[in-house]
Amino acid sequence: MTETDSTPPQAPGRRSRFACLATPHSFKPDLGLFDALVAVLACLLRIFGACSLFALWGGFCFWAWSAIGSRFWRFAVVGPLAFLFPLALAGLLVGIGAIEKRIEARG
Repeated sequence: MTETDSTPPQAPGRRSRFACLATPHSFKPDLGLFDALVAVLACLLRIFGACSLFALWGGFCFWAWSAIGSRFWRFAVVGPLAFLFPLALAGLLVGIGAIEKRIEARG
């Protein structure tokens, strides 16, 4: 990957003024325009994807709960659906991360 940072080279052990800020470990102060755009789009995709998944999954669970009359079958069907939601959410987030890394590798 080519370096797009226009700051002058610094002495070893010396960091840029942005790298010295108290930020989370995932913050990258020397991103290029393309890398920053990919990071922002991936973040927005994670937010909207997770919200949509939560809304659709919750709506489907509510529909399943209201369509089944027996209390036993309600818990037998909706219980596993509720426990599978974190797996689906994790799969969504991991998938978006893999796509993000693949796009960053091309750019």
